[in-house]
Amino acid sequence: MIWGLTSGGWMSGLVHSAADRYRAHLDLLREHDLHATEWGADALLEMPAGRREELAGWLEEQDVRTALWMGFDYFAADPGEARRGADAMLQALEELPGPMRARMCSTGIPRTYHHYSHDLPVAEQVERLAEVLAPLAAAAHRAGCPLAIHKVSHFGADLADLCRQTPHLGILLDTGNAFLIGELPVVGAEAAAPHVVGTHFKDHYVEPGFCPLSLKVRGAVPGEGDAELRRIHEILQRRAPRPDELLMLLEIDPVEGLTQREALRRAVDFVHSLG
Repeated sequence: MIWGLTSGGWMSGLVHSAADRYRAHLDLLREHDLHATEWGADALLEMPAGRREELAGWLEEQDVRTALWMGFDYFAADPGEARRGADAMLQALEELPGPMRARMCSTGIPRTYHHYSHDLPVAEQVERLAEVLAPLAAAAHRAGCPLAIHKVSHFGADLADLCRQTPHLGILLDTGNAFLIGELPVVGAEAAAPHVVGTHFKDHYVEPGFCPLSLKVRGAVPGEGDAELRRIHEILQRRAPRPDELLMLLEIDPVEGLTQREALRRAVDFVHSLG
């Protein structure tokens, strides 16, 4: 497993005021002996070539691998919009994986759709996504940078079904997002594991709410909350297709009573305890 840290979210506050956030983020990774992160493909493509070369040099120097975030509205009604989105992804897959030392390309399902959508039931979502993602997953495979669908508001079994219908597509398993749809994270991990190529290794504390029924979720240091990350780590070691190559990106939502730096230190300590 290749351990790293996402570049967005709460942890980005540690480098927010830096003159060069990319450099500062890589320095943060080095401080904690982490070797992977996730960067947006659009921002990289907008950079001058010289700047990309500079970043590529830093990645090589520090032995950092990246996940490249890319995507568009896969359910767009306008065929022109969908075509432009696909073309932009294909351009990114041509230009970025090698220089950016990418081990995974990640993308997501529009968040207006989820497991319980009634206007577009999940089986129809999977069918339509399989059709549009197939050529993109094939291109990512050729680039040596597997395309992975981010688990947000679908069950692990939903995404596993999508992968079975879409050659070369993998899953970016977010270990905390399962709580969004009432799925136990270990259940989602078991279903997704045969297709997982990377994770957002995240934890939450949860408690039931009443009137109306709800699930209250708040940030936790990875390993200290209710997502059972130690069990999920074991599941991935046992059932993921290439566990040694998994991109394991720590993601930490705000933790009450802790600074960002302290939360990150404790998360890294937990990672070391996994062996």
